[in-house]
Amino acid sequence: MTITLFEKLADGQLQKISERPWDEKLIQALNVANFVLIGGKEYEMIEGRLNLDLNIFELLLVTVGSEGGGNRQ
Repeated sequence: MTITLFEKLADGQLQKISERPWDEKLIQALNVANFVLIGGKEYEMIEGRLNLDLNIFELLLVTVGSEGGGNRQ
């Protein structure tokens, strides 16, 4: 399955960070992980969406320590 990672910016826009194939073990790890490192930058995973039309799992991320980004309420 392909995973597409999007960063939610402070102004609410989405920026595509990465698109890559993930195997079943990495997808299972999403059940216990709250944070990911990509290119040396740490992100918090705030939402996931399974796009069955495109066979893509989309993850919405915010930069750790950022004031902007997703709604955490």
